[in-house]
Amino acid sequence: MSRDAVLLAALAGVVLVALSGRDSAAADPVGPASGARMLVAVPLEAVPAGPSSESLVRLSGAAREGDLGDPRSEPFGRGIILSSASPSGSATWKVTGLDTATLGRWYAFRIRALVQERFSVRKDDLFLRVDFASAGGTRPLDQITKSIFEQVERERADLRDAGTNRNLGAATWRHYAMRFRLPFPEIDTVELTVGFANGAGDRERSDLWIDEIELVAIPEPAEHASPGRAGGSDAGPAAVAALVPIGGRWYYDPRGGSREVPSRFDHTNADRLVYMADRLESPFAGNTTAWLRAGHLDLEGRKVEQDRFVPDNVAISFTPTHMVVKSRNLPNHPTAVFPDRWRLLDGNPNFIQEQDFTWHIPLEPRENPNRVAMDETNSNRGLPGGPIGVAVNGVIFFNPFDEHGRVDAVWRTDRCCGHPSPSQSYHYHKYPVCLNTPWSDDGTAHSPLIGFLFDGFPVYGPYETAGEMAQHSKTNPLNAFNAHFDEARGWHYHVTPGRYPHIAGGFWGELEMKNRPRRGPPRGRPPAELSR
Repeated sequence: MSRDAVLLAALAGVVLVALSGRDSAAADPVGPASGARMLVAVPLEAVPAGPSSESLVRLSGAAREGDLGDPRSEPFGRGIILSSASPSGSATWKVTGLDTATLGRWYAFRIRALVQERFSVRKDDLFLRVDFASAGGTRPLDQITKSIFEQVERERADLRDAGTNRNLGAATWRHYAMRFRLPFPEIDTVELTVGFANGAGDRERSDLWIDEIELVAIPEPAEHASPGRAGGSDAGPAAVAALVPIGGRWYYDPRGGSREVPSRFDHTNADRLVYMADRLESPFAGNTTAWLRAGHLDLEGRKVEQDRFVPDNVAISFTPTHMVVKSRNLPNHPTAVFPDRWRLLDGNPNFIQEQDFTWHIPLEPRENPNRVAMDETNSNRGLPGGPIGVAVNGVIFFNPFDEHGRVDAVWRTDRCCGHPSPSQSYHYHKYPVCLNTPWSDDGTAHSPLIGFLFDGFPVYGPYETAGEMAQHSKTNPLNAFNAHFDEARGWHYHVTPGRYPHIAGGFWGELEMKNRPRRGPPRGRPPAELSR
């Protein structure tokens, strides 16, 4: 097997540990396993002896395995729980069999975690740590540690939606990550640790929940220029020259292989679809697969009885004028339970249903000279109801309003800022804080790209630069459309946590009419619950 094939296998999940134990569904060859602490095995005949994990996580101090969330409202399955009401705690996973000759020396270590409102530590002592060893793990060599509590505190302040829904942003699923280079070529074993010391939390709601841990082999950053940035490598001349232009700001990264652009990008190669702004990003990497969960509806409207992996949740292709996004519209992150029979949110009676959407995103978006921004109640119909854009995980954006445009919908969404519509389509009304971007958006640089509106202009996360949210920028303020211009990105939108209009105030550009919403009921006969 070629080096590229082995690297691709790694990026597809060879070294992914999924902690959620929601059911007994078998692990998919390209997706996370359902069983706790299972290392995904990619069944390719020619894969050499590759990375493996110990069967059990090593826990110390105030760390335990357990059920996450309330099964009536937020069934997050099983995971690791660290309680800051105690002095310290940690969880460690060992990965052996690393081969620098095939996988290279650059890796990304990432967890998905929810930090409860009262989790607290002194001295910023919440961390990710990687310990390096050789000789099958018997010879310790070095370690690297990154504190993540500063990011937790920043997000608590920046993402809280005190003006609309105080529950949003207070405790939500986020990604915490570090990128690193193996310091010595003989390293064949790493230990990945999530831990804390100097615990200072209360007895209630002071836990950190972890439901996914990931170690991924990544390409060497261009000139080692930006290993700690929120996005990818710098868009320097050498890095860009190695890419194949597709159209607009999109490029294909051949990584030394064929320069023929694939007809389709999906879970097998989404990491090679590159977007260029001030840096090179692969926004669809890690966002093309999802799970159709038990209790959801399938494409034909049948109720799903067992979790099913969907490898083609998002697929991307290109025409000379458009990027074409085909989507099943399934969220790739935790959600609340819908229908909300217990009325723990707002009694939403709708299901999350698999869809068959195709969206056309202009490669060369054009400004609309007759554009109109929404007024404070959207009485001028500055944005239509229904889909107005699509996130990089294939889930659609809506405007801020619900109930036929009369009520701000933000107070009705789950903690990931989404819920299903009467057509059973899960969608976001504001910044989807749980969205999986290839790198953690930790507020230390301009946010990564998270989606597109149907006029073709990109939507970015909340940060304009290190420590500054775009909604607070004095040097380049957002206009009423939530848009502004800079030389690296051109015109683009920013989400504004806790501030209307949340995602966008209107279409800055000319709307692509191929994306007009289709009318009619959902496919198939809905279950009886829908008619109650």
